[in-house]
Amino acid sequence: MRVGKWKMLSEETRFANPWWKVVEQKFLTPNGKKIKWFIVKKPNAVCVFCLTKKGKVVAIRHYRPGADKIVWDLPTGYINKGETPLQAAKRELREETGFKAGRFAKLGCYAGNAAGDTVMLHSFLAFEGEKAYAQDLDESEEIEVHELAIAQLMGKIKSKAFIDSTRVGVTFLALQKLGKMKLKF
Repeated sequence: MRVGKWKMLSEETRFANPWWKVVEQKFLTPNGKKIKWFIVKKPNAVCVFCLTKKGKVVAIRHYRPGADKIVWDLPTGYINKGETPLQAAKRELREETGFKAGRFAKLGCYAGNAAGDTVMLHSFLAFEGEKAYAQDLDESEEIEVHELAIAQLMGKIKSKAFIDSTRVGVTFLALQKLGKMKLKF
């Protein structure tokens, strides 16, 4: 069977709130099948793997309703209208942790769930992080800020206390960029 791009026949919004919407899309496949699909349309987002001046990773802990758990995480959030990904990364790092960083390196931009939502996650490695501000959290955010050694962060991933697959991916990209992980292709 040959794979081809599906032709969208229609799209209808089924639910919307200020942050995202659920749409029902109807497609015709190259093989002649009619398919109904539901997509969550959300703004693109950023994730920051920030190293402090002492080489620690700026990590956060917060409750995630989807997993119904308190989890370890990296500073992450949506890109606001009119912001570049880098501006959003700096803002999210500041708001969620109170940290600023001396420089940022782009790690890449990847889909978190290409089958079910539209978010593209722009990931950054930040260097020379230091506490410079008070947290500036949204109403729904309750976040603890921690500085972890890379080995501690890897332990959180192995123990499944750090569970978001997109953040695990960002961690591995950052470690590769830092030369802490060798990948052969």
